[in-house]
Amino acid sequence: MTSYDGWNYLHILMFVFWIGTDLGVFLSAKKATDPKLPFDARLMLMHWALRIELLPRTMWKAALPLGVMLSVKLELLDLGTLGITLVWLFTLAWWAVSMTGAYKYDQPIGMQLGKLNNYLTGIVGAGLIALAVSSYLGNGPFAADATWLLWKVGLYGLINLMVIAMLVVFEPLGIAFARMATEGSTPELENTVAVVMNRSAIVIWSTYGTIALVGFIGTAKVW
Repeated sequence: MTSYDGWNYLHILMFVFWIGTDLGVFLSAKKATDPKLPFDARLMLMHWALRIELLPRTMWKAALPLGVMLSVKLELLDLGTLGITLVWLFTLAWWAVSMTGAYKYDQPIGMQLGKLNNYLTGIVGAGLIALAVSSYLGNGPFAADATWLLWKVGLYGLINLMVIAMLVVFEPLGIAFARMATEGSTPELENTVAVVMNRSAIVIWSTYGTIALVGFIGTAKVW
């Protein structure tokens, strides 16, 4: 087995655990919005959804260095040892900020790290889209004739922006649950929960579809 095969296998696992576990997050959160359930059970479902979400959160960030390693092995990206090291170090720092913020989501430090994570995610998303366009125009860093790779890079950048949108759309759900804990369930709050979940579902399923498309492009090497 070549080193490329090893990185490619990890890349496949990344996609499996990204979409697979994130679907569990979505279904748990969806069930937590059921007003027929006791509030304690709804809180438990939401808590577990946030804990399960730590795994797809990790896979989503692992896509960056794994994609870089595959591109280097295919000789479609000339980054050098220093460049590869910097990508891994940035990803580890990005992951640490994201995980700590998610784990301490109900604490002030978690909220601050959550904002920093969104900022870093935006930089990654916009930056990758810019690099894909730059490479298409022949200015590198990716090989201009590997258009399938440019689509993959650009769409992964778009996914990062979609994740930010998902987090922003989903945020009012946590606020509504916090109010329920003190005020109890009301028609107004239940309506807010239902509306937020329905809006979130649109972004979530769109993101799943884009992730699946990236996986197809990387496998078939089309476009």
